This record gives sequence, structure tokens and C-alpha cells, in this order.
Amino acid sequence: MSKAYCLLNHELTQNQISELEAKYKITNITYPSEELSKTWSQIPVTEQLDLSVINSVIGWLAAADKDDVLIVQGEFGSTFMIVDFALKNKIIPLYAVTKRVAAEQRDGEIVSRQYIFEHVCFRKYEYFSKIFQKSVNF
Repeated sequence: MSKAYCLLNHELTQNQISELEAKYKITNITYPSEELSKTWSQIPVTEQLDLSVINSVIGWLAAADKDDVLIVQGEFGSTFMIVDFALKNKIIPLYAVTKRVAAEQRDGEIVSRQYIFEHVCFRKYEYFSKIFQKSVNF
């Protein structure tokens, strides 16, 4: 029995949940509190990253066990730190791979574009050195 922690700006779709259940044997999905979710979706745009946000997420992940799953996407620097934490603590970090389809409409000189994102699969975040340690020499 494994748990998944979902740190996204939206809830998982049924296709995503089905994949987690089938491939990762997930039986329980945990979302952050409304406050933490709002904080994660609005990382301050300052030169230095506010580490209180990172610490809040790490506090939320304190209940995670080895080999639990963390689905995480968001602001790059914050996501990098959380993925690094997960990898070092034997939590499996994943991100969603999507197919993007654009639909464009024209009304005279006005052009609008809508994007539709379709879930394809989850992919593991991994360290570069782990993937290429045998095939690349530096």
C-alpha cells in the first residue's frame, strides 16, 4: 500500500488517478491544505526564494514514507528544491507529461488561441548523474 502526495495547482484527473493506482499501487492521495496549496501556486517573485514556502512543503511531507509518491510541478526553483528533498528521502517524485493541442480562432484582426492539455503519463524526476553515470564520462 502506497500513498501519493499531490503538489500541483489542480486536482488530479481520473486518468491520472487510474495510472497511479495501476502503476504505483497508490491507495491514498493526499493534497496539501488550502493555505499551503495557495502558497505553492503563488511563489513570491523575488530574487531570493522564500525558504518558508519550502519548509512548509517539507513539513507537509513529514508523514511520507519511503517509496511514497510525490507528484510535483510548479515554479522551477521551488520544484527543484522539493524534488531534491524527495530524492534524498527516498520519496518518488513524479511530474505529468501532457500532450498540448492548440485551437486557433480568427475574428477579423483578432486571433485567439486556446490550449487543451491531455495527460499522457507520469515520469520520474531523476538525477542526471544516476541516468548517465555509465554512458557519459566527464
